[in-house]
Amino acid sequence: MAKILFKEEQKFTQWWLWLLLLSPLVVLMYSVIAPILNETTNIKTKSLLNDVSWSNFYIPFFILIAILLLFIFLKLKTEITSERIFLRYFPLFSKEWLWADVKKAEVINYGFVGYGIRISLKHGMVYNVKGNKGLALYFNNGKKIVLGTQKPEELEKIIRGLS
Repeated sequence: MAKILFKEEQKFTQWWLWLLLLSPLVVLMYSVIAPILNETTNIKTKSLLNDVSWSNFYIPFFILIAILLLFIFLKLKTEITSERIFLRYFPLFSKEWLWADVKKAEVINYGFVGYGIRISLKHGMVYNVKGNKGLALYFNNGKKIVLGTQKPEELEKIIRGLS
């Protein structure tokens, strides 16, 4: 097995993203807990948790928890050796490309195309967690992909060394 020349692991750490993800959960929890905490409510209202239906609370609650857990564990891992480029978008999938199949590789600033896995007309498949810089790979078969990076300078040196 070839020596790893470049390794990077990225996670979704943007504060605004977590605010967006947690907001619906906070609103949902507040809508159930607020009547219970209200001192002027009567005993009938205090049994609200027993009367909450699956469709009104539990199903949305578990869907939101599942989405939060996905984002907690989601990470983009890139490894480059002299033989291959390996991408793992844990826990969803992993992919591998051989340098022999790559016609051109360069570190680019691709602008904002969104986070996650995107299809761009200009750049092909984009695998990104944050930022707007990435490794663009142009394959012999015409396919294009971009792997997002937070270490563009380090990646640039590795790519130049492989050329």
